Amino acid sequence: MSLTTPWRGRGQHRAADEIQRLREENRRHLTWRMAADDAFALLQQERREALDLADQLRTRAIEAETAADCALADAEAMRAELLELRAFKANATAISAPASTRDIDPGDQPTQPIPVLTLQQAHGIGPVLPVRDPGRVPSWADPAA
Repeated sequence: MSLTTPWRGRGQHRAADEIQRLREENRRHLTWRMAADDAFALLQQERREALDLADQLRTRAIEAETAADCALADAEAMRAELLELRAFKANATAISAPASTRDIDPGDQPTQPIPVLTLQQAHGIGPVLPVRDPGRVPSWADPAA
């Protein structure tokens, strides 16, 4: 029994054909490797771009958070100032004196308080007593008085 090698044949170009086939296979493998290297390079470039974009987004998020904190602080300061101004306005426009002594326009005449009296006080009548002298005319009803 004899061992035969694949390139050993009866024909004159048998070894050359095998060399040509191996070179072709090597060229295909190299083409695949170059394609894989190109794809890997593209993936690395996309990864670098994604990482750069993520860094930019982180920076923008920090800036936005800082801006939001400043806006909240400004809003709180403005609210405090508004409350102070409202208190000042309430104190400045408060009416603390009676109507008859308040400062008013010089052309406007102040109204006087209306005296509210009972009928007895208004007419100078004392307490109601039983009538003992029907001929007596009260002083307020006396036409001669």
